[in-house]
Amino acid sequence: MRSRINHLLGARVIAASVPGESGILPGAQIQVQTSQGNAFIKALGTENAGHLDLLRQEITLNPLLPAGAHRPELLWSVDEELPGLGVWVAVGYRMRSTVRPIDLSWPEGDVEALVRAVRSIGEIDAPDDPMFVPEEKTFPVGAWEALADRRPAGLARHSPWLAGRLEGLAEIASHAPEAIAGTSLQHGNLRVQNVLLPMARDEAPLITDWVRGGAGAPFLDLVSMLLHVRVGGGPPPEATLRRYGLPPGIDPDAVTCWIAVLAGHYVRSSMEPPPPDRPQLRSAEHLLALAAVAWLQTRLGF
Repeated sequence: MRSRINHLLGARVIAASVPGESGILPGAQIQVQTSQGNAFIKALGTENAGHLDLLRQEITLNPLLPAGAHRPELLWSVDEELPGLGVWVAVGYRMRSTVRPIDLSWPEGDVEALVRAVRSIGEIDAPDDPMFVPEEKTFPVGAWEALADRRPAGLARHSPWLAGRLEGLAEIASHAPEAIAGTSLQHGNLRVQNVLLPMARDEAPLITDWVRGGAGAPFLDLVSMLLHVRVGGGPPPEATLRRYGLPPGIDPDAVTCWIAVLAGHYVRSSMEPPPPDRPQLRSAEHLLALAAVAWLQTRLGF
């Protein structure tokens, strides 16, 4: 395998390591130091067959992204059947040595830099390409309506505040097709681990794991990210928005609508059976649901 990596990278591998939890897809993730610089490798095999097409989509999407998206540079990709091992899809990216992970003690400078990095995505127009589907056509917005119809017993685990409010929340979320529409580039799967901050203020961040792309309102990725920040021990999202602001011209009601959509999505999804290859997914969604519902309470003021 090392000789295979050497051949693909066109350089001699000096050291390799497995990073901490990061990324959206399962499978192997390896940081490689070579004689010609650093690289990051992602690989999926037949044991993750359900995700192979997503990694293929990431490989196809990467060169379509605008330069301002701060995407990693794709070095090579592999999609082939290996003798006795089945189908494997792998991709290698150039990894800059001038970026670092976010400090999870959440110093103010890192919060500001994270907001600036995520807002920069929404300042770019999505490419005119079929791979960048409008968010209002892809993101599920009917969760509160479904919950109001079913009224599952597990709903009480999230917040007693929800009792008697499901129809009202469904009404707020029903405005999502207009609220979240737009032409701004969307990452759509941002996590704290996907944003690497520059070590110098005048350098660019690195935003990874472009498994999908979309087009929508310029605040969508930022609002979604702030929920993950909160779950990771960071500051309350509403306080962060007040401190650093939204993109100019954004309707506050549209932001509230998007928070309602996210809250409904995470509440509903967290009560579904966990997928076999991601047993911790539902517990993570439950935490996101708690954060989103709490933020929604703040926005609505009751």
